[in-house]
Amino acid sequence: MKAVIAEVAGRAAVMQRDDIDTDAIFPGRFLRLVQRTGMGAHLFADWLAEGRSEVAFMKASSPPRLLVALQNFGCGSSREHAVWALADYGVQAVVALSFGDIFRNNCVKNGVVAATVTPANHARLLAALAAAPDAPLHLTVADRSLQLPDGSVIGVTLADGHAEQLLSAEDEVDRTLRHDAALREYEARVQRDQPWLASMD
Repeated sequence: MKAVIAEVAGRAAVMQRDDIDTDAIFPGRFLRLVQRTGMGAHLFADWLAEGRSEVAFMKASSPPRLLVALQNFGCGSSREHAVWALADYGVQAVVALSFGDIFRNNCVKNGVVAATVTPANHARLLAALAAAPDAPLHLTVADRSLQLPDGSVIGVTLADGHAEQLLSAEDEVDRTLRHDAALREYEARVQRDQPWLASMD
């Protein structure tokens, strides 16, 4: 079982750069780590060491709950560590113009909302945050909506099935076990009708 993610509320940080890849999010030299706890300490480690402006928000005393990115956030390698690091750091949602597909799927598997917005709504969001950078946003998964600091609401898009996964307490194993009886029936049928396949186990 997993936690239900129905909404995300809190301060947002803006990353004004396209094509932020998973190696920037979680540098490859830390991939030897297998414990998810503590991975947030290595989030954007190289960019922090270089003093890059994109990660200036990480010098604040508390992490943002939402990241606002541009095009193709999370592109590059398929490393799930990038999402683990974001979640461990405290980021619960990323709002962007587009995502790397594998990264987006890794987000939903780990309870991080990956929502896209239209260019027009993205511009509204950036303008609202520029006017009130520390004001909270409020993202609601079921409504696929994002409330801006001025109280106005814009729509967000989630990939097919992602809202249902975020709002469910079931993980992928739980969903597979729903079909336990059918799987057992299939295995019995294979052993009966194709015993040569069953002997290959």
